[in-house]
Amino acid sequence: MNRFTPHFWMILRTVLGIGLLYYVLSTIGIWSSINRLISILWLLPGLVALTLFGAMVEAKRLGYLFRSQGIYLPFGKGYQLVTVGTFFNFCIPGGTGGDVMKLYYLTLENPGRGIEVATVLFIDRAVALFSLLFLIVGLALFNRQFVKDYLLIQWLVIAAGIGMVGILVGMILSGPLYAWIGKLSYPLLTRIRIPFFRYLERAFKVLSAFRDYKGVLLGAAFISLCGHLALTGMFLLVGKEFFPQASGLTVGLLALLGMLVNALPITPGGLGVGEAAFNGLFGLLGYVGGAQLMLAWRLSTVPLCLIGCGLYIWGVQREGHFLQQARKISLFRPSPGEVGSE
Repeated sequence: MNRFTPHFWMILRTVLGIGLLYYVLSTIGIWSSINRLISILWLLPGLVALTLFGAMVEAKRLGYLFRSQGIYLPFGKGYQLVTVGTFFNFCIPGGTGGDVMKLYYLTLENPGRGIEVATVLFIDRAVALFSLLFLIVGLALFNRQFVKDYLLIQWLVIAAGIGMVGILVGMILSGPLYAWIGKLSYPLLTRIRIPFFRYLERAFKVLSAFRDYKGVLLGAAFISLCGHLALTGMFLLVGKEFFPQASGLTVGLLALLGMLVNALPITPGGLGVGEAAFNGLFGLLGYVGGAQLMLAWRLSTVPLCLIGCGLYIWGVQREGHFLQQARKISLFRPSPGEVGSE
């Protein structure tokens, strides 16, 4: 029964996502929406280019953050990890998400540093979320009257602001928390040997170390902001075709709020949830077919998923050799002058 339960929830979430996706798209005409997207010759190639650029941004951000921990992640290898992660996020309807795959490959290349790798990946997600929330709040300030007119938008923007402040406070308090855990663990846990607290201490040590790398965090946030601006630009281009009478700033704000809802882990890859959120948000303004923007974004990720699929299959075919050589040849070698720390 215990083994069946995770599979049951996986199937349930997948069915829910597919059913919700079909319902939302059927209300606006699935095939007519796809045909309209394809009929605009420049649209999908432009969106694909922006999606590939977004993957480059994520790869650059990962390398930037890992370097502060003495782990060298070349841009090419980071890009491969991002594409494989995208493939697992959007095309594999299960519990193995893209971050899990990144953790697997990076831990394989950095044995004994799994906690550190997982913590940096967590920081990467936090930085990406912070930049998204920052952009949402910024666009809301330029759309003050629009935000005032709709209570739901007000609450979503307030939630975005609270989340942004929460991430800042969490990073600021990580140093004192690490010091407190250190005082607790060294006299007590050296005798008791509780693995959980030792793992927690190592994680907070990584978080605390970023106090000395404020420039790295700011740089990663800036890089991430550039990626989100590109994503916003993509939605503006699509919105101009489907809702030409709508304000560009309003389209950008609604689209980013929809992407924030899409990130909720209700269904695999936000399948159906994002489309429903876009439909509902744009419906507030009386626009029908907001899900077409999300559909355009999903279609633009297909080439990136195909690249990730090819790289993953290539890796699986050579997995035995790769595992044998993992400890002999590191693809993520520290750069000169950088020393790893346990």
